[in-house]
Amino acid sequence: MQFIQKEYAVVVQPLKNGKYKYIKKYVDPLLSTARHTVTKQVTVTLEKNTKKAKQTAATILQSKIDTKLTELGMKQITIGELKEKYFKNIQQSMRFENYQTMYVYQSHINIFMKSIDPDIIVEHLGTPYFRKYFDKMLQSKSWSYCNVRRAALWNMFDFGVNYGYLSINPIQNFRLKKPKNSEDDKDIEDKYFTDEEYHAFIQSLKDRDLDYYSDFFEFLYYTGMRVGECAALHPNDVFQKANGNYYVRINGTLSKKHDGKRGNAKKKGGAKHDSNRVIYLPPKAVEIYKRHNKGYKFLFVKRTTRNPMDTSSVNKEMKETAKRAGIKKNITSHFFRHTHVSKLAELGVEWEVVRRRVGHKDSKTTKEIYFHVTEKMQDSLEAKINSLGSKEERIDWNKLNK
Repeated sequence: MQFIQKEYAVVVQPLKNGKYKYIKKYVDPLLSTARHTVTKQVTVTLEKNTKKAKQTAATILQSKIDTKLTELGMKQITIGELKEKYFKNIQQSMRFENYQTMYVYQSHINIFMKSIDPDIIVEHLGTPYFRKYFDKMLQSKSWSYCNVRRAALWNMFDFGVNYGYLSINPIQNFRLKKPKNSEDDKDIEDKYFTDEEYHAFIQSLKDRDLDYYSDFFEFLYYTGMRVGECAALHPNDVFQKANGNYYVRINGTLSKKHDGKRGNAKKKGGAKHDSNRVIYLPPKAVEIYKRHNKGYKFLFVKRTTRNPMDTSSVNKEMKETAKRAGIKKNITSHFFRHTHVSKLAELGVEWEVVRRRVGHKDSKTTKEIYFHVTEKMQDSLEAKINSLGSKEERIDWNKLNK
């Protein structure tokens, strides 16, 4: 049972010698059960029964209770104190490649702290509290957003346990049940571009003289790379083999440091499973590479700032351009990646080859798109075969099968 300490009022008892005994009860966490609460008490005797004396007594009594609970293994650190210690530890030990994750975690913890009294003792919080908190949060936020909040809090509490500030991580065994995703109800075609949509999207960028964006997105289309992988490319990641073909070495993703300095970003190595890979570049992708190989640190940079193409600005531009192009789909950063998979499926490339090219151990959406397209191609092939021959010369399939 997760222990929750009940707050009792201070009771004053006059003594025969003219002094006053101040008494305060507290719950004994070792003897109490879910059905039966066992209380104990601490006392202090003072000369007076005044407002100031009561305040003094309350402080002394709470200190005694804290000592008793500490002896029982109950830690008394507040959520505000734990947050400060955790943030200080992060600043002292954080490496650049972990910065983005820790920045996101700190942002989520700061949002959480706005909803709670910072003076609450952490070990007074239990699974029921967090269940209610996240149930309410899920009513207005996505599961993935809420799960990042859970991960941020889990890491802070885990830090508390490791450094002896907590006896237990209050969300150690707490998991968010993933609801049925509305994305799952969408048609597969709503998760990638059709040829018409793709060309309309690129043309919209070119019409607005945003060639640095159109080239970036076209490169994604021809390679199936993740946005962060493409943004992190250095010019020397592209190379030419003796056979004359060009290849790109994918070995990390862009990590941006939020310290007020524009463009403070670098490549973070060792991303997801199978992400480190070398893939072939088709001629049109090579043309894009040559246009952007201008000696900057990153291959793709913004025209004015020369800063790399960070994910947030890319996502914003994708949604804006899709709207301008009249594309009524929920555009995500993986759209070009999914479209690349659909084109490879149309070309008849085997699934395992596709998987290795896009750097996936497994992806439900990617696999669904691949097999959906190949199934459509099979249906189309069957329809074309059935239509072979003119009205005067129909194929007698029964004779062919004899």
